[in-house]
Amino acid sequence: MKSIAKERINADLYRALSNILMTKVNHPALRGATILRTELSDDGSVCDIYVTDHLTEFRQATGFFRSEAAKVVNLRRMPRLVFIQDKGQENADRVNELLAQIARSNKK
Repeated sequence: MKSIAKERINADLYRALSNILMTKVNHPALRGATILRTELSDDGSVCDIYVTDHLTEFRQATGFFRSEAAKVVNLRRMPRLVFIQDKGQENADRVNELLAQIARSNKK
């Protein structure tokens, strides 16, 4: 798939899924969750969706998200959605914690 087309589809999926999460999802656990980014595979058959938390609930609602996104995003074949918990923020918090420990030990 051409990179321009892939990026357009990726952006369309991100907007559609974020909008679905904000407007159509009634699950209380998912109300505070955020979709951070989407990554479409080279062949367009799989879309990895990185979320902040509540991975189990997202995975249970995969069919709902896919069917609702298919109504909005005009694709011949809707990619399979794979929800992945993004560890970026956790890793950043851990690094900050370690740096703070180093700073405290240097003061002594």
